[in-house]
Amino acid sequence: MKPNPRILITNDDGVDAPGIKVLEQIAREISDDVWVVAPQTNQSGVGHKFTLGQELEIEQRDQHIFAVNGSPADCIVTGMTHLLKDNPAEIVLSGVNRGQNIADLVNCSGTAAGAREGALQGALGIALSQSMDFSNEHLIEWECSEAYGAQVVQQIIETAEGTETYYNVNFPRCTADEVSGIEVVPHQRFSTSPFEYYPSDNAGKHFVAILETPKPLTPEADCVRLLDHNAITVTPLLLQQTDMTELKRISGAFQFSKVNPNAG
Repeated sequence: MKPNPRILITNDDGVDAPGIKVLEQIAREISDDVWVVAPQTNQSGVGHKFTLGQELEIEQRDQHIFAVNGSPADCIVTGMTHLLKDNPAEIVLSGVNRGQNIADLVNCSGTAAGAREGALQGALGIALSQSMDFSNEHLIEWECSEAYGAQVVQQIIETAEGTETYYNVNFPRCTADEVSGIEVVPHQRFSTSPFEYYPSDNAGKHFVAILETPKPLTPEADCVRLLDHNAITVTPLLLQQTDMTELKRISGAFQFSKVNPNAG
């Protein structure tokens, strides 16, 4: 990749979230051609949602900073195909998310979706999240992200090949000197979905929530390495989701018999 690459930033916590300021600092250690296109409001958990059939608006906050009243995926499309249409970004960074995006949560993460859409648009997509203790939602420290963010992103840039893969990075909740290292790991596949029904105190209402982490956990996967070993985890994820092994296994298993529409 050429020096001083064009970088597009988004997140799912909103354009005013503190994590996106951290990500701007990380990006500016790598390049001075940095653009921000992020949601006007919190879009956590929206996954790869597109706001289809509804008008969107672009609000310019600064020379290279824009807010869109849509999802992270909407923001990347707006940035890559409109605002930067004549010179699209080579790198899309999404985050730094307030809280870890690990295990099967990558499927619903708006942060991961921002990086995924970046890769789908032809850029190198990298999602970054800062781990936190969700039992104390008012406490989150950005020290690890600030200290190691640029180092991790730069190494991904140097080692990545093509754009069929995007990357999910998580920083541990510890001080910078307590970080054990950078580990390339798979994401944890839970034994079942972690989401479940949770009744509200209001009659007839309920939440969908994560009440506990499904067990068992794989020692080598991101959950354990991040939360128990203070490792910065890097997980490469594929855009191609076809199960090639299953495709080969069931090829030829389906027999087609044409239906006669005029038969009784």
